[in-house]
Amino acid sequence: MENQSKTDKAETSDFMKFLNAPFGRFLLIGTITIILLAPLARVIFLIQERKDRAETIKKEIRSEWGSDFMYKGLVLRIPLKNNKSKKHLFFFPENEVTNLNVSASTKKRGIYHFPVFQSNNYTKAEFIPNLNNPNLDLSKAQIGLLTLAETRISNMEKIEVNGKGLEIEQETMAEASPEKLFYATAPFTIDKSTTQIKVNTSYIINGSGKIILKGFAKKSAYKMTSNWENPSFSGTSLPNPDSFEVKKGFKSSWNMMNIAQNTKAGIDHSKPYGKMSEASVDFLEAIDQYQLNERTVKYAILVILLTFTVFYLIELIGKMLIHPIHYLMVGLSLVLFYVILLSFSEQFGFARSYLAAGIGILSLLSWYAYSVLRSLKFALTILAAISILYSFLYVIVNLETYALIIGSLGLFIVLAAIMSFTRRLKV
Repeated sequence: MENQSKTDKAETSDFMKFLNAPFGRFLLIGTITIILLAPLARVIFLIQERKDRAETIKKEIRSEWGSDFMYKGLVLRIPLKNNKSKKHLFFFPENEVTNLNVSASTKKRGIYHFPVFQSNNYTKAEFIPNLNNPNLDLSKAQIGLLTLAETRISNMEKIEVNGKGLEIEQETMAEASPEKLFYATAPFTIDKSTTQIKVNTSYIINGSGKIILKGFAKKSAYKMTSNWENPSFSGTSLPNPDSFEVKKGFKSSWNMMNIAQNTKAGIDHSKPYGKMSEASVDFLEAIDQYQLNERTVKYAILVILLTFTVFYLIELIGKMLIHPIHYLMVGLSLVLFYVILLSFSEQFGFARSYLAAGIGILSLLSWYAYSVLRSLKFALTILAAISILYSFLYVIVNLETYALIIGSLGLFIVLAAIMSFTRRLKV
């Protein structure tokens, strides 16, 4: 038994010598890093879970307040006589001018908040229909706003036709498709000799997400003003270069033409001919805290390895050994940083939460390093190194266009510094 005990002690001693050797320390640090992948995976899952919850709340708010608003414009609709299937001919404007005054605000539910908008619109349109078709029932003509079924119109009292205000009679289907709504006037009579119909209307839209402008008229002009400071423009038609300005919001305008559109002849469906221009303005937040948290946690392994490298270099320089448990505790505190960041950012925003989480973890690591290493100089060295690391990480996470180049340059500098510290080490 005594010989067995001596053998066990010898084997333990040899194993500890191996762990204390440079190669053994590398294996030890690598093993602890792999162990930390499990809690990191849980953090990533937690971020996704909170993000999914936020998306659910967002969908609820959009369904209650309103979603994307697609503007298709005013349309003249005239039914055909002796028509059992209730078919119509649709006439589109020759010219149409629409002013949109968009007021963006925030809807909050619990800890979640999302941008919504209310668009006050004023539209002027001019129709030049050819009414010589004997099959047209000119006593039941209607002017209406053509839009999608999910559009939320909160107020639309009258449509003015040739100076006469007509009440909105009903919200009906433009045709057989349930996707197209038609906010139409009461039927009115058009004289067969009429060559021009001028229409004015104003209405209010509740929505969130995007406003999509489609040029159904032959010539369409749009002017938009808003208090939203971060618009995103897309589509086949971008704002006129000399119209766009940002000053406590933005102003922009578009001019669109549909040359293929024959505005005099009616067609039997509510979609015009030709390839239509489209402009889109996005009122959603470009980057939310969940995206920033996801970006941050992607660099977690790099942060852990660089922090372990700092501790290992201090081991070499100070000719001391750090217990494996100490490495594990340091790693767990670095993982805890991402949990604190996520929980705080839902309440206070990403920037302030990053600062609070960073100060907390840096204070913890500095105290722990001083307690383990018994050296104020080494504790301050660790504090400075990890502070620089977290500051660098914050810059990378918040950059989009230049994130890769800044990140690669930063890693180059870090590698150069490590090579400088280790260049004179001997086996």
